[in-house]
Amino acid sequence: MTKMILVRHCQAEGNRKRFFQGRIDTDITDLGAQQIERAAALLADEPIDVIYTSFKKRAGKTAEGVNRFHQVPIIKDERLTEINAGDWEGVLLTDIEQRYPEAFDDWRNHPADFQAPNGESMADVYERVSKALMDIVKNNRDKTICIVSHGCAIRNMMCFLHRWPLSRIAEVPLGTNTSVNIVEFDEDLQPTVIVQDSTEHLEGLT
Repeated sequence: MTKMILVRHCQAEGNRKRFFQGRIDTDITDLGAQQIERAAALLADEPIDVIYTSFKKRAGKTAEGVNRFHQVPIIKDERLTEINAGDWEGVLLTDIEQRYPEAFDDWRNHPADFQAPNGESMADVYERVSKALMDIVKNNRDKTICIVSHGCAIRNMMCFLHRWPLSRIAEVPLGTNTSVNIVEFDEDLQPTVIVQDSTEHLEGLT
């Protein structure tokens, strides 16, 4: 059996200041560092064989924190990065809602149809991360894999791992910083979601 643990990155400056991060490479916050400690402790006893992450600081530092108890290879894969939000990147969410009401409504209520001006479509993200996941699984059969990625990217991953079409992505929660998802793959590499958006390890953090 192949096991995959999907972890959203810790809180970064964009999360704290409430602007759309996308591909912007923001650093982590003090709360983010605490979240990493909690997630690392939660996963300390997992027999993790390899960790994959995007090239962004917020994901990389989360991956390094998890790896403190494992000392396994960390592999960076650009396909695991966040959605490219085009003109929205670096813009406060309150300003986006005022300036782009229709696209913002899609983001919140009809995510399958979402595409920011000059940005990547949700369909593009779904295709990108789905391909990345299956490549990673095929290269790591019968291992425990940890992937540290981003909120929208993981939402697409989980939609795919439920074996759902993109049209059902609204049924997948966006996820909390350092939330944990666990998926198991059978011998035919068919996925089964075991845990989704677990945040019990964050209890008491504010």
